[in-house]
Amino acid sequence: MKVSLNWLKEFVEVPVDTRRLKADLVSIGLNAESSQAVGEDIVLDVEVTSNRPDCLSHYGVAREVAALYRKRLAPLEFICKESSAPASAEASIDILNPKLCARYCGRVIRGVEVKPSPDWLVRRLEAVGQRSINNVADVTNYVLMELGHPLHAFDLTRLEGRKVIVRSAKAGEQLQTLDGVSRTLVATDLVIADATRPVALAGVMGGEKSEISDNTQTILLESAWFDPVSIRRTSKSQGLHTEASHRFERGADIEMAPVALDRAAVLIAQLAGGEILRGVIDVYPSPKIRTFIELHRSEIQRVLGAEVPWEEVERVLRTLGFQVERRGTEGWRVTPPSFRQDVERKIDLIEEVARHYGYNRLPSRVRPAPPRLIAGQTRNKELEISSTLVALGYREIIPSAMIDPEENAKFTERPPVPLENPLSQDAAAMRSSAVPSMVHTLKWNLDRYRSDLRLFEMGRVYSARAKGLPEERRVLVLGATGNREPASIYSAEKKIDFHDLKGDIEEVLDCFNLPDLRFEPAAAPYLEKGSAGRFVSGEAALAILGSLRADLADEYKLRGRTVWLAAIELDALLSAALRQPSYKPISKFPPVERDFSLVIPRSTPYGRLQEAIRGLGIEELRSVAPVERRLPGDKELPEGAIPPGHVSLLLRITFQSPTRTLASDEVETQSRRIVAALGPLGVQIRG
Repeated sequence: MKVSLNWLKEFVEVPVDTRRLKADLVSIGLNAESSQAVGEDIVLDVEVTSNRPDCLSHYGVAREVAALYRKRLAPLEFICKESSAPASAEASIDILNPKLCARYCGRVIRGVEVKPSPDWLVRRLEAVGQRSINNVADVTNYVLMELGHPLHAFDLTRLEGRKVIVRSAKAGEQLQTLDGVSRTLVATDLVIADATRPVALAGVMGGEKSEISDNTQTILLESAWFDPVSIRRTSKSQGLHTEASHRFERGADIEMAPVALDRAAVLIAQLAGGEILRGVIDVYPSPKIRTFIELHRSEIQRVLGAEVPWEEVERVLRTLGFQVERRGTEGWRVTPPSFRQDVERKIDLIEEVARHYGYNRLPSRVRPAPPRLIAGQTRNKELEISSTLVALGYREIIPSAMIDPEENAKFTERPPVPLENPLSQDAAAMRSSAVPSMVHTLKWNLDRYRSDLRLFEMGRVYSARAKGLPEERRVLVLGATGNREPASIYSAEKKIDFHDLKGDIEEVLDCFNLPDLRFEPAAAPYLEKGSAGRFVSGEAALAILGSLRADLADEYKLRGRTVWLAAIELDALLSAALRQPSYKPISKFPPVERDFSLVIPRSTPYGRLQEAIRGLGIEELRSVAPVERRLPGDKELPEGAIPPGHVSLLLRITFQSPTRTLASDEVETQSRRIVAALGPLGVQIRG
């Protein structure tokens, strides 16, 4: 917002120089970025936040300056010299969509002479970045910059039926706007129409068919209030942003509509001649009434940490346009003005007091004790997972949850949740799988020559349902590629493989008490066949892992890398209790190791062997570890030692007692029990 200092001084006295004014405006939330000399004037470039449309005008900034320097703000008093002819006899206004247009005011001025504007008006508009058009159009722009309320002037003789109808556009209607562009309207656009066709895009820009020309003699000057959301939607859909839409989409002042109308009518009569017909055509079906807010002294002191004098609170609020009624000795009943839609609660009023009382006058205090923070159980579990993964060399990523539905379908059969207003096709739905987000992140890093990667994400996925809200789940996704250990003078590089990822997941799962946890083969549409497995607890699948399919890796151009992926059901994992650490003294008695050379059917998973052995409940059993694996046809073994469809496994079992040295017959007895327990699984002692 460009603010002319000379223009500002017409409403309020400015008792400081420009440098001090800029600094003081910053202190009350109006960031004066720069200033520039324009002729005999100085123009400030003031940054106005989106919640303060009341400051998008010279009068709005003057109101803040008046409160800042305790100066009088000039009142807005515009007296129109009207003729005896009524305006309602010349034009009519009808609002068909009062939700999107709450108020529409009009004045009729006859006998105007459209011509170039006087020099003072041209200079003032150019100083704030506006181009001069003609005296009538320039007046509407002048009032916009002065009072912050957009207006528009129609050539009344070019309006069919001499009427204005505010309605929603019909899909496919055409309107050529003042910028010369022919626009196709949609049903969500709000238009100003005459008896036959749209003549303006409401709150955004007028149309060429009804614009003011050199031959115009009778004008209908309009001032209205439009719904901010509607204007923002229209401006975005038509790709058209104007000074008017900038203000309407932030929330214009509905009570300023007739005031700005009178101001513009007076100026047009001065600069273009003509007569102002009697009366304002004011269609205002449901007047908006602001409700009061109770404000207490104790609340101001609690929030600001200082007691602000009564008189200062009342002075600040009244100067800013609030109605203040004192209620006893402890507070006020405050009614916000129509131009301050951002003030809804007592904390908003306290902020207004603090801005103009001065933040620098508030004491700096330290709390007597820090607030007590209590972490929830779920958060503790999340921290345990993330700290475990970070200790394993993983780094956390936070990608977007939006995805291309076609890409999503390559990784899961769960339907994603489509977005009604997507930013692009690549972000047209909420993902139902987090795996593609991980693949994208791995690719992004590989393209930047980061080759050894271990990444994880704790995120959410969404699945559409036939009825009701979508299903929302939390997942933990791991991605890894490259080397487990880089090459050095001592050893060659070691690639990350299936067992590295499986071991990392086991470390995470080991943080929780998970009953009947087992590992088994699995399949997923995005994983290579034969290189995928899953962890299951009871009947619930907790995690699936494997390598990305080669054709998908080529499609993502992953530089020929093997990419290892894992998807863990985080909600199911977090529902389990954390494993509490337990400690046992180290036995001072020697361990005893026994090796078992077993012949095992290839279809029997190793986990079944381990379950059978640990299911015996042998108190002295310390560990079960596979040491060596051989296949049929091994040249170091006698021919036929391993039958077809079997493998040979050397299993090393360690026994140890915490209270005594184990005797050989005890170990032998337990060994026979182990061999007997493995028999039903088709396991035999080799040879």
